[in-house]
Amino acid sequence: MRFKTEIKYALLAVLGVMGWTFLAWQMGWHTDNFEPAKHGKQVAGVIFAGCIWLAVRDRRDRQQHGWLKFGEGFQSGMIVSAIAAFVGGGFLAFYGRVLNPGWLQRAWEWQKAGLIAARATEQEIGRHEAIANVSQTLIFQLLLEPIRTVIMGMILTTAVAALLRRTPTSTPEEALPPSAPPG
Repeated sequence: MRFKTEIKYALLAVLGVMGWTFLAWQMGWHTDNFEPAKHGKQVAGVIFAGCIWLAVRDRRDRQQHGWLKFGEGFQSGMIVSAIAAFVGGGFLAFYGRVLNPGWLQRAWEWQKAGLIAARATEQEIGRHEAIANVSQTLIFQLLLEPIRTVIMGMILTTAVAALLRRTPTSTPEEALPPSAPPG
């Protein structure tokens, strides 16, 4: 199977986000105290970026024998991004509708109380409320959020593919893959 590595790391990314989500739920961060849960997107982003990095590096080191063109690395990262985005979006929709229904609404109420305490204007509160309402729709969870994740994956993948690319050079000694002994 050609995309075995990419599928593996995409599923690892989804499992990481699932693990974080279940931890947050069990710790009460999706029911009682939303303060730690506000960092969820950052945690998910680190997991996501790490899995893209691992997939591109794995392809370079194993499948490409130490060589990797930018386009090949970009392809791997984008496949990881797309699979993780849509499978992860499906999980988060399932979590918010079946496993822990109403948690997004409770999170919005917590955020709104903080905005009111900080004396936010009606316009600021209204803007945040509109975002909260849209984020609770099924089309957002299954389509718009995954598209946002794919775009973020594209940015991350561009950086990772640029950092991890290696191409053969012109001299025979330098053309050996890094893992091959000279001889």
